[in-house]
Amino acid sequence: MARAFDVEVAIRVEPARIWTALTRPDEIAEWFGWDAETLADEIKFIFVDHVVADAENFRLEFEDMGGQFIEVTERDGNSVVRAVQPGEPAGPDEGSNSMEEGWIAFFHQLKRYVEEHHGEHRKTLYLTGSGPASATSDAMSNRLPGEDWFRGTYTRVINTGDFGPGLGVLYTSAPLDSDEEENATFTLSTWGLSEAEFFEVTSDWLGWWQTLTDGGEAVVWAG
Repeated sequence: MARAFDVEVAIRVEPARIWTALTRPDEIAEWFGWDAETLADEIKFIFVDHVVADAENFRLEFEDMGGQFIEVTERDGNSVVRAVQPGEPAGPDEGSNSMEEGWIAFFHQLKRYVEEHHGEHRKTLYLTGSGPASATSDAMSNRLPGEDWFRGTYTRVINTGDFGPGLGVLYTSAPLDSDEEENATFTLSTWGLSEAEFFEVTSDWLGWWQTLTDGGEAVVWAG
């Protein structure tokens, strides 16, 4: 049975606006995941081919995912977007759930997009590698100015006025406050950068990332 989770993020727009961003593939690409050659196919598979959409109730239910669903509800004139996976609660030693941590990241990317950048195209830098979790998180505090929108056991979301304003999401498969050396990823969502400016950002951040992690690599795609 799937591991249960319940992820929700408050967003300062009306539910109908979020529903559009959840159901139009061109808009989904502006907040889901990161720029990659496979992104369009992933969006089609998840949000088009294997989903049941209930537009009246702002609810998406995913097929073959153990009853997992997304819903949008109104709260105090704004909205809450929520992903729920029914199942067994996680045990204390089970570690991170990549699907749960993914929705935490993606819903905050959705928040940044619909609140600040409707109609704008983002460029993302996605970094991968492995290294000590706490040292990586501490280094990020010094590297990316801003405030934490979210800080959990494995995922940290940084709202920054730079890059658009932009958004940074750090995920480590070991707890962020531990010295364990495990896989780490960082997604930087940017808006308003020219191709030349984005190239400079990519080169600068990749060089910095490689001083922190083993096997540090960057994923960018201008498709």
